[in-house]
Amino acid sequence: MGWAGLDKERVPDYFSEEYWKDSVPSYSFETLWKDEVTAKVRVDGAQVQVERLVIHPVKQLFASDVMTRYQLNRIFESRCWDRGRPDINELLAYRGLKAYNPYEIVKKTHGASWNDHIWFRFPGEKLTSKDVLVR
Repeated sequence: MGWAGLDKERVPDYFSEEYWKDSVPSYSFETLWKDEVTAKVRVDGAQVQVERLVIHPVKQLFASDVMTRYQLNRIFESRCWDRGRPDINELLAYRGLKAYNPYEIVKKTHGASWNDHIWFRFPGEKLTSKDVLVR
């Protein structure tokens, strides 16, 4: 038995590269300021690679060219509704989501916010800022 009485052989090793390669799909997206591409992001396994095309404190969400999935998820979550909102289940259901998953939310909302002109565009999308920005 391992930590907390769990069978160590049955608990996934979340820190291993093999876990992330086999269980989490890879994906990519662009970050934009209005219609200017400011970063291209590639998520592959546990690795997140960021190609920052613009270094500007207002236009850029990413502080470095490499980050963890946890850090990326925190950035996504900062672009979502507060998970403690009383109406969170209605907001999720309206967008066809069953659970609070920041990645799935930003795929639907593009991470658009009233606070700035930053948004995300995923492969195959032909969107412009006029299609997604809320102001």
